[in-house]
Amino acid sequence: MTRGLSLTRRGVLSGLAAMPAAAALTGRAAAREAALTIYSWPDYFAPLSLDGFRKQSGVQPVIATYESNDAMFARLNSPAGTGFDIAVPSQAWVPQLAKRGLIEPLDHSRLDFSVITPGLLNREFDPGNAYSIPKDYGFLGILYDPEAVGMEIASWEDFFTAGAKPGVSGRVRMSGSGWETIGPELWLQGLDWNSATNAQIEAAGQRLIGFAKHIRSFSRLQAGDMANGTFVLATTDQGTARRAIAMKPGLKWVLPAPVTELWIDNYVIVKNAPNRDMAYAFLTYQLLPEVQVAATDYIGFPAPLEGLRGRLGADLTDADMIFGGSVIDFSKVSSFVVNPDTIGTYMRVQTEIQAAAAG
Repeated sequence: MTRGLSLTRRGVLSGLAAMPAAAALTGRAAAREAALTIYSWPDYFAPLSLDGFRKQSGVQPVIATYESNDAMFARLNSPAGTGFDIAVPSQAWVPQLAKRGLIEPLDHSRLDFSVITPGLLNREFDPGNAYSIPKDYGFLGILYDPEAVGMEIASWEDFFTAGAKPGVSGRVRMSGSGWETIGPELWLQGLDWNSATNAQIEAAGQRLIGFAKHIRSFSRLQAGDMANGTFVLATTDQGTARRAIAMKPGLKWVLPAPVTELWIDNYVIVKNAPNRDMAYAFLTYQLLPEVQVAATDYIGFPAPLEGLRGRLGADLTDADMIFGGSVIDFSKVSSFVVNPDTIGTYMRVQTEIQAAAAG
């Protein structure tokens, strides 16, 4: 999810080689004793939907939490990860979890995929949704102050042009994740950030190294810093953008051409889940239309329900921002997938970009 977690959850793959970690907050013992244990981001379920499941099933889910995807990966990839039934990874980590046998193939006969927006299914990170089912989703967009920037922004090229302008330079924010920083230049070159070679990533990174002198921060964006003018141009998700625009209505948020990021947080069933039947019952409940509506209202990011927008009511404000626009072409957005062969290059070049910004 990206209600402020977009930047931390994409933290990187130190977990790919991680060794066993100590049991945290809600440990293995609690996981084994519970009738259903979910490993997830903090505060990521509407309390009413959890209570509704408890009333329906008689089971109160136990939620253990993590603060980043690599922490989640490291935990599941260690003895400390046993005993969980469901986890909620972002899309980039699903292939690695599956490859290492840490999650189970889904039994599609037990889940109603027909209620899910088709554009969110069969994505590059999990063809056929063999292992995952979408929980919610969001986009990487550009948030800017038209008055300060002095131009309309519609593309990544516009972003780079605007960022170099006097009065804008030094008030730009970009992501702390290499793929989100370098991805825009790859897209402008007509390349796919998932299939780009190390050499192509390196080459694209050179433009960002040159642009780095205009970047003030790679840290998590605070909505208030856009509202007070600390930043006038930033890459961010629609959640942060909505909060900033509520503070300063003149700000704009757009999904830039030619391509931008679609992130999807997903339900997966953990390998050897001790309460597999209850896990399927929980996922079935979470797919109910009324539960998805409640989740969207609580979290602020859209659940995957097909036709969700119409169910949220005519008085919904900022609907275009919540859903990324009046109509989304899911073929124009791309979901990042961790590739062990190139992830190190993204990380290293990001370090070089940030060093250039600091210098």
